[in-house]
Amino acid sequence: MTPIQRHTLDNGLRVIVHEDHTTPLAAFNVAYDVGSRDEHPDCTGLAHLMEHFMFTGSVNVPEFDKALQQVGAVNNAYTSQDLTNYYILLPANNLETAFWVDSDRMLKLACRQESLDIQKQVVIEEFKESYLNHPYGDVLILFNPMVYKTHPYQWLPIGKSIETIAEVDMDTVCEFQHRFYHPGNAVLVVAGDVHADQVFALAEKWFGDIPAGPAKGKNYPQEQPQTEARRLTVHRDVPSDLLFKGWRMCDRLHPDFYAFDLLSDLLGTGQSSYLYKTLVTEKHLFTDISAAVTGTADEGVFQINGRPAEGVTIEAADEALSDYLYHFQYDGQLSHDLQKVQNAAESILLYNNIKIDDRATNLAVWETLDHVERFLDERQRYFDVTEDQICRLTRELFTEEKSCTLLYKAL
Repeated sequence: MTPIQRHTLDNGLRVIVHEDHTTPLAAFNVAYDVGSRDEHPDCTGLAHLMEHFMFTGSVNVPEFDKALQQVGAVNNAYTSQDLTNYYILLPANNLETAFWVDSDRMLKLACRQESLDIQKQVVIEEFKESYLNHPYGDVLILFNPMVYKTHPYQWLPIGKSIETIAEVDMDTVCEFQHRFYHPGNAVLVVAGDVHADQVFALAEKWFGDIPAGPAKGKNYPQEQPQTEARRLTVHRDVPSDLLFKGWRMCDRLHPDFYAFDLLSDLLGTGQSSYLYKTLVTEKHLFTDISAAVTGTADEGVFQINGRPAEGVTIEAADEALSDYLYHFQYDGQLSHDLQKVQNAAESILLYNNIKIDDRATNLAVWETLDHVERFLDERQRYFDVTEDQICRLTRELFTEEKSCTLLYKAL
């Protein structure tokens, strides 16, 4: 990747430029340091609703999508627990259009009640379709409050319920935008067939006069150490039982994160993983099983989920999985297997940076969470993980008293 160039405006907007003249395109990202963890427990889903509302037009650009479509652009956004990212991909020679429309909605979003009502209904339908009426859609809605008792990660970006979304009023939306949607809480990344001086000049022209906004506090309530196992059993109209287990782990910026990520690959990524070979192929206790980690800014979760095989109760499957994890012994293959998952991680990193818009998104996310320099040395951090580190984390993580277990039973 070519060198990253940066400039910070007087109002606090951080501008990152990545030049790539092998493409005629430009990727334009504005990431805001606001996610569902910044919501009040009685008003959840607001960050995600705000994401939708930002597409309803501003004072000078009443039809946001139409203005971009006229210059050959595509755009979208997403909201996570930690941040909200808006992205535009367009021909590089039309780059200034992206600056125009995005700066206008940051400064002068058109707060129309009709638009808010429409977007609230859109989000409510999304809640129903993806979480309430979809098989296993409410797994994390049930599971996260088991893991987090005080931290706002206990709810998802979609929110706790349809009712909290329906009750949002215009004053709440406007206050939320004023508090978080300003240059001092944003990162602008432009990548592609651009020149840094050109981008910095456009940033000054279109964003330079926007007020910085209030400073954001980051005093999120932190979790206390977990000292006893947590379990929940639910019954749902689904095709089969699902076992979902988790253990709280470090945050995304912690040095151990890379080892946890590789451990999840060793245990539960693909048919050659340890859990799959033992519990699916050899013992026929599960039909499938996988592991993953959440890479959140605050403490994340090491997750394992699997479907018990026919004739195997979910309780028996849970017992077998727990016995395997709590008494796990690596054999002489660990060195070889660690190298394999490190190579796979490198391949994923390379694949995720092929497209210019993916590169811009990655840079925006990393600058929001920390600094882009952390993104640039990701590969080396994976290859610095050692066998001893993997073994230490396995012993520290997998204990019964630190576990959260969701027994999701079919009716």
